[in-house]
Order: sequence, then C-alpha cells, then structure tokens
Amino acid sequence: MTPEEYRQDNAARERAMQRVTWVSTGVDFLLAVIKLTVGLLVRSPALIADGIHSFSDLVTDFFVLVINKVSHAEPDTEHPYGHARFETLGTVLIGAVLIGVSVGLIWDNVTRLLGDEPVANPSLWAITAAAVSLLAKEALYHYGRHWARKLDSSLLHANAWHSRTDALSSLVVLGGVLATWFGFGWVEAWAALIVAALIGHMGISLAWNALQELADRGVAEDTQQRMKKEIRAVPGVDNVHELRSRHMGNSVLIDVHIQVGNFISVSEGHQIGDWVMRRLREKFPEITDITLHVDPEDDATIGKRKIAPLRPAILDALAPYPALLGHQRLQIHYRRQRVCLELYYPEEPEPDVHRQAAQALKELDWLENIECFRILPD
Repeated sequence: MTPEEYRQDNAARERAMQRVTWVSTGVDFLLAVIKLTVGLLVRSPALIADGIHSFSDLVTDFFVLVINKVSHAEPDTEHPYGHARFETLGTVLIGAVLIGVSVGLIWDNVTRLLGDEPVANPSLWAITAAAVSLLAKEALYHYGRHWARKLDSSLLHANAWHSRTDALSSLVVLGGVLATWFGFGWVEAWAALIVAALIGHMGISLAWNALQELADRGVAEDTQQRMKKEIRAVPGVDNVHELRSRHMGNSVLIDVHIQVGNFISVSEGHQIGDWVMRRLREKFPEITDITLHVDPEDDATIGKRKIAPLRPAILDALAPYPALLGHQRLQIHYRRQRVCLELYYPEEPEPDVHRQAAQALKELDWLENIECFRILPD
C-alpha cells in the first residue's frame, strides 16, 4: 500500500504499526537473552548492563503497542476528532525515556572515569555479542524508520531512534571491549559521554516537536501559502483569510474563511465551499478535517461595529411602511453590517412603494438600499 492508502485506511495503518513493533519486540528479546547470557558467562559488566538495557526496551515496545491500539480507536463522544493525539503523547514519553537514558549514561561513565574502573573483561564472546547487537539494532533502526516514513508515524519514528540509541550503546560496549582487549579500558567511558549527548539531543528533539504538536502547532508557512493558492484557484472564491491549521497524529485539521460574491445565493456559496474542500483534500491528502466559513465579504477587516438586524426585526421595522409589506418575496443582503433589500411584487410596484422606500432609507440607519421588482410570469 502507498502512504496515501495507509492514511485513508486506519485499520491497515494500525496493523502495519503493530507488525513493525512486534518485530522490534522479538529482536529486543533475543538480544537481551544473548547479551545477558554471554555477559554472565564471561563476567562482562558492560555487556550485562547492555543486556538489561535491551530488556528495558521491551517495556518501551509494549508501551508502543498499547499506544498504537489506543491512538487508532474510532472517534467517540468524548474524542470526536479521534485519538491520534495519543500517538503524539507516546512520542513525548519515548523522548523522555531517551533523555533518561542519556542522563544515566553520563552519570555512569563520569563515575567510571572518576573511579578509574575497567569497562569490561576482554573476551571474544563479548566482542561477538556486542557486534551482533550493534548490527541487529542498526538494522532495526532502518526498518523502523522506513515504516515510520511510510505510515507517517511520529511514534514509530521515536521508537526507531530508540533502536538507534541502542545501536550506539552497543557500539560503545564493542569499543570498550576492544579497547580493554588492548589495555585501554578508559576509552569506552569517553566515547559513551559523546553518545549520551547525541541520545539526549535526539530525545529532546523528539519530545519538543511532539509537545509543539500537542500545543496545536500549525503546518509550515510555505504549506499554508500553497493551500491558499489552491483555494483561490476555485472559481467563485474572491479571497481567502484566517487560514489556521493544527496537527493531530499523522493528520492535519484546518479551518479557513473564503470570501464569495455578496449577492450570490446560499446554495451557490455552499457549492463553492464544497469545491474548495474537494480541491484541498486532493492536493493535501494529509488533511482529514476542514471547517469552512463562507463569507460574503472580508470579515477580517470589518472590526467591531453595530450588528445588522435579522429578518424578523427587519419586518417589524418595515411595519410603518405598509406599501413595502405588500411584497410577495423579500431578499435580504448584508454588506458591512448594513442591509440591502430586494422586494418582489406580483405587479409593477406602485408609486407609493417607491416613496415609502425612500422614506425608510432616510429613517432606518442600518438600511443601505431598497430595490423593488415585479415578478415576471413563467
């Protein structure tokens, strides 16, 4: 399936994410068993610690499985826009885990440097186990990142980078075991500090970006400009303003105002809006929800002013002008909070109609114009 097809098929996306995470879980379990077994047999404290780290990864993997299930749940009364934000929340927590791993590595290796303790006992078995772990974790990183891009999943992206940090950790262990083999056990501690800084940077980056999404960060400015360009290309759209967007998981939600002709019908304005939404969804498949306001004028420039009356109040205001009430149909148009009326009569309007219309224009401050017409026979 293509990324667009996965975006449209929520169930397929969930199954794919579950499959990727179960592969990660299986690899983490095997590596944890291998590293702990070899570490205990050759008495390698670095390999034992790395094995325990791999077992801790299982907790993260199961956490991803749970979050993935929750984030793909269908909308309900409490979550009308769905549960995709749980995926973002999971990314924040994985970022926090990476920051914790970074702090732990820094503390452990600073302590090791100050205490001048050996990193590991030299052993070919330890070297082999660390090398296998390094290759497996790096492969897992590329596998997870491939699917993270295909499914547009920040959660899988975060978990993939978690695998990359494990690969770096295994690289440090491998370097330490090799350095110890040649009598330079202190090398691992310095290398680990550099790796810890990289892990911390990635954790902060993932958590920060996810927190920005939770705070309703919008799409990039150039994307907004492309959206406006597509909206303006729809016939009948005079202008576009107040375009706002926000991310929700792998989806984008937008609301926007479009300006159409002041005197077109409601149905035509609605039809123009339907074409705008269709065009946006075709050009930007990541958009899953659009709130569209159809304006007869640019309400962003009107500001605060006295609001014009609605139909019942208008009819009440026309009561002192009986000739104006003999109409068969009344069409109301609003322009900058002033009222334009179109009165339709079954016969040619009498002179009294025009006289009272002119009088009403003088006496009603919210009235801008009155036009009187005869309804033509079919």
